[in-house]
Amino acid sequence: YDVAMFFANSGAEANEGAIKIARKYGETKFNNKKYKVITLEHSFHGRTITTVKATGQSAMHTDNFSPYPDGFSYNAQLNDIYNSIDEQTVAVMLELVQGEGGVQPFPKEDIQKLASFLKEKEILLIIDEVQTGAYRTGEFLASNLYDIKPDIITMAKGVGSGVPIGVVITTHKDIFEPGDHGSTFGGNYLSTTSALEACTILDELKNDGTLDETILYFETQLKKFYESNTNVFTDVVGLGLMRGLRVKDAQTLSSIITKAFEQGVLVLKAGKNTLRFLPPLTISKEEIAEGFKRLGKALEML
Repeated sequence: YDVAMFFANSGAEANEGAIKIARKYGETKFNNKKYKVITLEHSFHGRTITTVKATGQSAMHTDNFSPYPDGFSYNAQLNDIYNSIDEQTVAVMLELVQGEGGVQPFPKEDIQKLASFLKEKEILLIIDEVQTGAYRTGEFLASNLYDIKPDIITMAKGVGSGVPIGVVITTHKDIFEPGDHGSTFGGNYLSTTSALEACTILDELKNDGTLDETILYFETQLKKFYESNTNVFTDVVGLGLMRGLRVKDAQTLSSIITKAFEQGVLVLKAGKNTLRFLPPLTISKEEIAEGFKRLGKALEML
């Protein structure tokens, strides 16, 4: 990859930077202005005014924060995107695994087909890897797993391992000029040092096979747990250490989260009645076993 990078302080800031790159690309590279960005329903891209509008969840577009920026539209399905593109479309912004939308990975072939189509049309593909990046799916980027080369990638969360950092990565190195974008704290010594150390540790875990072994063990334990509790769960979803169990109804999901907390296990809620698991990439087999043991106790308390 021959790329330019901009360091910000969060995932929302990284996505703001990605949208700005796309908007300038649409303004300067074509005879007609292109500015529209297509995202998916159930997506999540941030909580700033622009990224909340890029988020395809109508519940988040409350009148309390209106008016919102123009130029964003949402599709229910990946295949709907093709018919939504018009002469003013500049970019499509996606999560390869929708975290908030139910930990649902998209089929690899569908993503590759869309990426090729957008490339032909000179429409930018922005991949939001704020949740999936930094080995969360088993590879450094979910984009690696899908064998695609997006025009823009955004990262945050796991990159800094708890220290605030966001990253915009783009192959379009000539779009931004000095003064187009900036940040008081972006790229500061603390955040970048933490990110370098975190990525070094994760590289070592990946290269020596530890991470793959952890993912395999977690997956095995999760499937066993699911098969033992099919009266509560309806499906297993996700990739790597970004996993979910579909729960039969919303009330049961809320109860599981509460009871699990009482047992000392932190699990999250995601869309489509999903119990979401995001364990540390450094988690041990003993901790995984203990976690499922406690989660089992939580189910007994329902």
